[in-house]
Amino acid sequence: MRGYPMNIHQKNAAGLTSAGRKYKPQYRFTRWDAGVVVLIVLLTAGIAAWLFQTTQNSITEDSHLEAVLLVSGKEVWRTDLSVLTSRETYDVAVDEGGLTVLAEAGKVCIETSQCPDQICVHTGWLISAGQTAVCLPYKTVLKVVSVDGQGSITADTSALYDAISR
Repeated sequence: MRGYPMNIHQKNAAGLTSAGRKYKPQYRFTRWDAGVVVLIVLLTAGIAAWLFQTTQNSITEDSHLEAVLLVSGKEVWRTDLSVLTSRETYDVAVDEGGLTVLAEAGKVCIETSQCPDQICVHTGWLISAGQTAVCLPYKTVLKVVSVDGQGSITADTSALYDAISR
């Protein structure tokens, strides 16, 4: 680039500017920037801990976990996960195909499905109140809820996926 003066931001092969000084970037990371990053990380961790604690507090001494299976918004199967001693399966048949739900002591999952994407199967085991596995092609929702001694649901996130199951 003969004939053009070197811009202050351009460096030669030695890393020096045309004035012979070492190139210094215009922006430097300051302690205020580090403080903002730390504040964001702490805020995010606090929100995550609060959400986890809220879900865990919904399970009391007189409550238990139940697995609920909804097809097109209607409950078709329910089981108490705390009293299971052996594997329990439930087969769901819909017009397009079907799926199999597997429940064991304290956990439940969608074991097999004939849907093309298999997202519901890859969700894996549901072990806490509020967890869900959804099969959109079959309009199926498998969820874990916390039920108290009187039979009332204490932890349910059905409002989050209500549009999916209908």
